[in-house]
Amino acid sequence: MQNLKGRDCISIDGFSAEEIEFIVDVGRQLKRELKMGRYNPLLLGKSLAAIFETPSTRTSISFEAGVQQMGGHMLWLDSHRLWVGEAQEEDWHDTIKTIARYCDGIAYRSIGQARQLSAAEFADIPVINASSPVEHPCQAFADAETMMEKKGDLRKAKVAFCWGYRTANPPAGLTNSTMLMAGKLGFELVIACPEGFDPDMDVYRRAQECASLSGGKISLVRSYEEAVHDADFINVYSWVSPEMFAKGLETHFQGDATFQARKAALKEEWRLSARVVGLARKDCMVMHCMPISRNTEVTDEVLNSPASIIFDQAENRLHVQKAIMALTMSATVNF
Repeated sequence: MQNLKGRDCISIDGFSAEEIEFIVDVGRQLKRELKMGRYNPLLLGKSLAAIFETPSTRTSISFEAGVQQMGGHMLWLDSHRLWVGEAQEEDWHDTIKTIARYCDGIAYRSIGQARQLSAAEFADIPVINASSPVEHPCQAFADAETMMEKKGDLRKAKVAFCWGYRTANPPAGLTNSTMLMAGKLGFELVIACPEGFDPDMDVYRRAQECASLSGGKISLVRSYEEAVHDADFINVYSWVSPEMFAKGLETHFQGDATFQARKAALKEEWRLSARVVGLARKDCMVMHCMPISRNTEVTDEVLNSPASIIFDQAENRLHVQKAIMALTMSATVNF
């Protein structure tokens, strides 16, 4: 059994392939136990501090429900509760050091990367990346768990990761984490996106290095048609650069008028339709991390079809995050 006690979960690159598979396996075991009505008190008496700087549905609910199912408690620490929020009265170092004296772990969803990294540096308890502009490891773990449930050995799988148009500007974190996941686990990943929306090239190169060792393959193309050919999974997501995402709170995640006009020109071409799905394997499954901008990113015809596994994917956030919390925050996890 892998020993992950006290480890941070900031980046997929912080884990080996064996550790990733172990986390997914524990998540699947916790899922089976929950389906049988068993609640494993792995976090009995423990507290998770939740710092969320951007809106959240699946991430926040799955963390809170997961902690409670394992006997623990989650504390919401928003900007109205922390002195470093709107009040801006306390040094970040002092805030994190204090939280670490009270709690057993921190789930941090950040608008920027620097404070998240410094939280991991200052805290002597595990810090879990609950989404940042640079990575979204929890979602990538859930996606891996979902694909393993459906396909088994992912080294035989091809995944088309496709940019989809929407008016809001989500961060590129999931794109980066998915590249690293492909590199670690050795599956084929084809990223389809328009020019100007490329993923982080430093992460892309690091993922390529990992893929060269695992037998994986990662490539970048400019059309759905090229990406989905022979794909086992099509995963749709919309993303922008970390710089544009960081402006989100000022513009309600819409971007300035110039950027929105340039992006709007991509609306018709970059929407996943049944026609495009029909170009993939006959048993291809469609994924989206949600929230979905229906009929702009993906058509209802696709989302409501038997090919869609978006709610299985959403559910697995709960199970894999329970595994991450249990393995990093608890002294004993025995299966």
